[in-house]
Amino acid sequence: MVQFVEDRSSKTQFQLGEMFHQSNDRTRDYEQAVKWYTHAAKKGYRRAQHRLGTMYAKGLGVERDFVIAYAWCKVSADQQSRFALRKMKKIEVHLEPSEIAEANRLASQYYDTYVTPFK
Repeated sequence: MVQFVEDRSSKTQFQLGEMFHQSNDRTRDYEQAVKWYTHAAKKGYRRAQHRLGTMYAKGLGVERDFVIAYAWCKVSADQQSRFALRKMKKIEVHLEPSEIAEANRLASQYYDTYVTPFK
């Protein structure tokens, strides 16, 4: 029963992120979108993890950071997200091999912290 509540709240948080991300120009707020995507991503919600990676890759609401972008997309891809896997390949061209290694370490840490507890 608790898992259902957590899944539902993470989906709601993701939807709030989408609302701020996708709204019209006057009400769009990327910082709020990142805030809500982060909440959902940290509860193991793979769509939010992918979207958060995209926000970091594009520098929307956060400073652009390809290492963090790659890491969040990898966490989502490791949960069977084809979209995140494609995004990782696009991000990878912006990274040096040492940065990819750093992103993989970070992704492993994120996975252990934010996904494993919800499985």
